[in-house]
Formats: sequence, structure tokens, C-alpha cells
Amino acid sequence: MKKEASLSIVEDVANHKFLMIRHHRGINEGCVNFPGGKKEAGETMEDCVIRETYEETGLKIKNPKQVGYIEFPTKDFYVYVFKSTEFSGAVKEKKDEVDAFWVDEDEIPYEQMREADRNFLPEIMAGKYVKRRFIYDDAFHVIDIIDL
Repeated sequence: MKKEASLSIVEDVANHKFLMIRHHRGINEGCVNFPGGKKEAGETMEDCVIRETYEETGLKIKNPKQVGYIEFPTKDFYVYVFKSTEFSGAVKEKKDEVDAFWVDEDEIPYEQMREADRNFLPEIMAGKYVKRRFIYDDAFHVIDIIDL
């Protein structure tokens, strides 16, 4: 069974900020990204992005809209990217897993992200729907990028 996951871009429109996380464990340890995670059995992708955002940040997002789809077939990983501008709650960090923080759009730390994220996220942030496949080698380096 293929591994499906969500990525959650949460925008605080009033303050022109985006919610990000820094990973403390797993394959993304030390990297910065947006909240997200693996889909559980019986969940829709919308349920997944809502749950994962809450688990990692404490925010309850509403009305997530899909803004992209990214494939990593050599890692058997398929990611649905969502954006939300409606949320409630306050950021609660999970120090053992991630640090959650708000950042201005022009200060998003792309240089602290994985190579694939640096490739597709700027386009999504500019309002483009991105559908792309990334081929990795065994050392986790992108060796090919294919628009779908």
C-alpha cells in the first residue's frame, strides 16, 4: 500500500504570516517545513491534514484547499499539499517532535528545507497549483524532477 501524507500551509492573512515547523526527529530531522504527516487508515486527506496540523501545532484548521500534489515514488511517498486561511487555537510546541513558529512570507527559510521542498513550495506560495514527481537516489538527493 502506498504511503500518503499531507502538507499543511497555514496562512494568518491578517498578520501576513505562515505557520512552519522545525523537525527534531525522523527523516526530516533539522529541516524546516510546513506541518503535515502520514494518512491513517480510514481517513480522507482533508481529515489527515486537519489532524496532523493540530497534532504538530495545536491549531485547528478549517476548510483546507488542495494546492498541490507531490510524488516521491522511489521513497513510495505521495503528498497532498493543502492551504488554510481559517484556524482557531494557539500554537503549542511539541518539543520532542517539532518546534512550531510563525514567519513572514518573505522570510520563509527555504535554505533550511529539503531540496524538493525548495523546488515546489515557492510556486505554491505564488498561487500556482503544482503537480510534480521527484526521483531520489539512495543518498536522498533529487536526481530527476518531472511535472505531472
